[in-house]
Amino acid sequence: MVLPVLRTQAKAVLLRFIIIMKKDYFRKLVDYKKITFLTLLFIISGCSTFNTIFAPQQLSENYALMPGVECDAPEAVDGDMNTISNNTRIVISLPEKKSIRRIVIHNTNISNFILYEFQGKEGDWKIIKSFKGNTQAEIVVNTQVITDKIRLFVSDTSGARFVGPGVERDKNGFNRKIDAQLDAKPEIQEIELYGLVDTLSKPESNKPIF
Repeated sequence: MVLPVLRTQAKAVLLRFIIIMKKDYFRKLVDYKKITFLTLLFIISGCSTFNTIFAPQQLSENYALMPGVECDAPEAVDGDMNTISNNTRIVISLPEKKSIRRIVIHNTNISNFILYEFQGKEGDWKIIKSFKGNTQAEIVVNTQVITDKIRLFVSDTSGARFVGPGVERDKNGFNRKIDAQLDAKPEIQEIELYGLVDTLSKPESNKPIF
């Protein structure tokens, strides 16, 4: 009589153990599926974020050639590399504020110079970059400023020196007062201003959906 009872109890314990194991297995299986799904979702989301952060970017149009741009040295912003400005000070005024990420200066002889950004108030200029001993004909300055005015001041050119202020005698023998100036004028072919455009942004299509 005792033996059948023990067998029945053993079967009940075994059955309960099997049920628990199955529940635990399925729970782990479900958890595994959840983890797998969340992992895939994270990977997909991560790839999307990665592509957004490291999306290839390209330069915008040259802002210096925009309509409405004003410059006290028009030869430097006319898009023609054959025209040359000899100004030691050049201010480019854009019709609106732009995020400027790159400034390119094409020249033949400028050595020392300073680039400024306008801060919005009269006479308020902030240095972007100062250079000494430049030997490059195409100077590329990567920056990140938001402004509507850029100023270039050239303080030295290759093989040149500052003269004055003082007095010099002209060809007619008359003395005339001069300000400090370079005895070899700078030759600036072009100044270009660029922003960046997002290559992931696609223009909306005008085609009908249906």
